[in-house]
Amino acid sequence: MKINRIATDILIIGTGSAGLWAGYRASELAPEAQITLVDKGPRDWGGLMTMAGGDFEAVLDPDTVDQWIQDFVYYFDGLCDQKLMEEILTRSRDRLADYERFGCEFFRMEDGKRKFVRQRGLDHVKLYPAQLKGRGGELMVKNLVSQLKQRKVQRLGRIMLTEFLQQDGQVCGALGFDAITGESYRFDARVVIAATGMGGWKTSYGKNTPTGETMQMAWEAGAVLQDMEFARVWNMPRLFGWEGQTVLMPLGARFVNRNGESFMERYSPVLGANTDPHYTTIAMAMEIRAGRGPITFDLSRIKQENLILLRPQNGWQKLNYDKLSALGLGLDLFRDSTEWVPQMTVSYGGMQATAWGETAVPGLLAAGTARATEPGVYAGGFALMSTSVLGHMAGEKAAELLQSLPRVTAECDEERHFASTFAPLGREGLTPKEVLTRIQSVVFPYDVSILKNEQALSRALKELVRIREEDVPAMAAADPHYLLKLIETKAVAFVSEMYVRASLERRETRAGHYREDYPTRNENDLAWLCLKRNGSDTDPEFYRVPVPLDEYRFPVTRYYQDNFNFSE
Repeated sequence: MKINRIATDILIIGTGSAGLWAGYRASELAPEAQITLVDKGPRDWGGLMTMAGGDFEAVLDPDTVDQWIQDFVYYFDGLCDQKLMEEILTRSRDRLADYERFGCEFFRMEDGKRKFVRQRGLDHVKLYPAQLKGRGGELMVKNLVSQLKQRKVQRLGRIMLTEFLQQDGQVCGALGFDAITGESYRFDARVVIAATGMGGWKTSYGKNTPTGETMQMAWEAGAVLQDMEFARVWNMPRLFGWEGQTVLMPLGARFVNRNGESFMERYSPVLGANTDPHYTTIAMAMEIRAGRGPITFDLSRIKQENLILLRPQNGWQKLNYDKLSALGLGLDLFRDSTEWVPQMTVSYGGMQATAWGETAVPGLLAAGTARATEPGVYAGGFALMSTSVLGHMAGEKAAELLQSLPRVTAECDEERHFASTFAPLGREGLTPKEVLTRIQSVVFPYDVSILKNEQALSRALKELVRIREEDVPAMAAADPHYLLKLIETKAVAFVSEMYVRASLERRETRAGHYREDYPTRNENDLAWLCLKRNGSDTDPEFYRVPVPLDEYRFPVTRYYQDNFNFSE
């Protein structure tokens, strides 16, 4: 068997925001090191950042880092790693300045001041919109890739990695295959950075690629997972995908039910519609269950001068806009009321890691959304900020580890691994899409994904275990491309099971986790829920890490959750 062998100092998996920033920073600090970025998608495509609008959060004067930390302690219902958040927020200004130095532009008003949009009714957290709506993320990718080209950083695409190489407990590379040609690859490295994003459910082209296979690889290698009970259930137009409600809500957009009522004021008189989609989708589910659906999106209160912040100038959103308004359905998002629905998108769970990305496994760092950071609620622009900072920090840590981490080479039965990997090729069996659809049908019902309860979660877990034991092994793939899809679907099954198990384990309502049968906080359970592998057993071992308030500077004195009343 021919195996393409690549030796490198730093292997970075994933070429989205975190991966590109990790490569950039590592190449700055270790210019003589060999750095290799590998992605399952096209080379230099940029992951989810390409699909992003380009809006960015940063702590700029007159705000202070301390003020923003206190906002997030409140917003996260206490589940805020204050030391991690301080690192992220302190560096946010520099990453915004870097983007502007690279050539990215952010919206400014006629007087030259930056335009900002306050987020989620918080006192200080602000989003700074990109100048070119619909192309901001794409331009960020192009500018970062240009920096890596100048530094001659190796970049490879269309390679699906399937297993970490380990020797004496240290991660020292990975195995994988070319998703087009089927060629086998082995990467040997001193340090490995997992920057592949979160798990997800492949619900739209905007969130089609984060499926969690690297998270599963890390779990199997001994990494600890955290925050798996939290998932992003977003609001989306029923007929098409869109980016922008983060900006729309503070400017006057609102959801209305079939009676024309702006129903969010019923559930939160204080915040109304200007809140996180987690809370809005809870209200949407309750309105629909009460017979007051469908839900439509009303933009009539937004001032015309603010529409420039939303109307896309180019990119995938511009294609959507043109098709809807001129070529197809005759819809104009900025003129017509459109039906919106809750949509399960991605997991907030990830690897447990230090601020600098160090996991429980030596040699393996986690960056961006591959690591656990947020407890299920999201402020617009936070991901582009946090992934840039955390990727930058992981690249710095990787360069540092090159000086201390021993070079080891894993002993591996490569032929056996690749024989197992390629076994589904050419045989008869279930397609990945068939199994994915079955997983989605288990996880997407409201009582599993939004209004969680013990009975529904237990029912879902039973079916997910059956899917893991019966359907996943029965999948087949016609070619290497569909073998990639098969491995993605296997990871979706893994993430789904961990999500349901963790949702059962957290018997309270906090931040982005709502249990209709436990609708209040457990004041004695302010802790992160962690999962580790229990030997060869398939069931994870849960344990709690209490939030160390005695080590933090700011006490928990108020809760964002208290702004809502979802009792019907």
